Amino acid sequence: MKREISRKFCVAPMMGYTTPYARKLYRILSNNSFLFSEMIATKSLIYSKSRENIIDNDFNNPVALQVGGSEVDDLTKASQIAVDYNYDEINLNVGCPSKAVQKGSFGACLMKDKLLVRNCIEALQNDKIEATLKCRLGLGKELNYEFFEEFIDEISKTGIKIIYVHARNAILNGISPQANRTIPPLSYDYVKKIKNKFPKITFILNGGINNLERAESLLKEFDGVMVGRLIKNNPFILKDVDRKIFKEKGRLVDETIIYNYFEYIKPKLNFESIFRLLSPLLHIFFSVPHSKIYKSKINEYMKDQKINLIEDLLIKFVSEKNLT
Repeated sequence: MKREISRKFCVAPMMGYTTPYARKLYRILSNNSFLFSEMIATKSLIYSKSRENIIDNDFNNPVALQVGGSEVDDLTKASQIAVDYNYDEINLNVGCPSKAVQKGSFGACLMKDKLLVRNCIEALQNDKIEATLKCRLGLGKELNYEFFEEFIDEISKTGIKIIYVHARNAILNGISPQANRTIPPLSYDYVKKIKNKFPKITFILNGGINNLERAESLLKEFDGVMVGRLIKNNPFILKDVDRKIFKEKGRLVDETIIYNYFEYIKPKLNFESIFRLLSPLLHIFFSVPHSKIYKSKINEYMKDQKINLIEDLLIKFVSEKNLT
């Protein structure tokens, strides 16, 4: 049975980053943020021997499994796997513009074929899990509202209830996936317009949200917001989400949070790389000024697998830099 869940504040799926370990840290920091897995190709989801390490949920709900694919049978199997792993939602990515994804015939290039996307959503749908979509406004350098509306109109025929919109076009040739997150112009107006056209669908806004104050402001006009790089660069921002967005008591970033996360990852050193386990925390050293000495020591300790020294260093760093 589907659960009623708030998607006011969502942490975006990020390839190679929103791993089960990142999601565990995010959940320690925020009770209410809606989380996403990284995008996982349906073939990998179905056949990979290391699937457990990729999609392990470990009660990080509310959380969505995002998949990339366009074969109906594979998507039906993926939906059942999401149910088996206790995900609240399965989300189809039709927004990623990377060459590798295009070669696999999924991601943003699927927006060329709205009937195929409709079939894909229908394949994901069952009565135990919410099937949703993440898309762009369109394809190419020129914005075209008519194209966007026609695309959403076709998808709406599935009865879909939730669509996440990165409010830019995807440019499939000539620029990198990273540049696709900044170069195509934003159009929040298109999302406002489509929201009024299809009032029965919840539209979650993604793109250009660089701080929590901006997120709060946008929630006055939109059903929900989705952020990615903001959280990647400093996950401790999540400690304020429950207080500012959900009007609940916020969490202090103290030693307990660091201890809890390290207690979770220490047993996994036997079968997982220390870099992958620590990657949810490492980006804070790039976003906070004057942290070069910490970066150097972290690299040294990682080479020698000195997990306890890394834990102590992180506690010191968080305290000194006033991330609490």
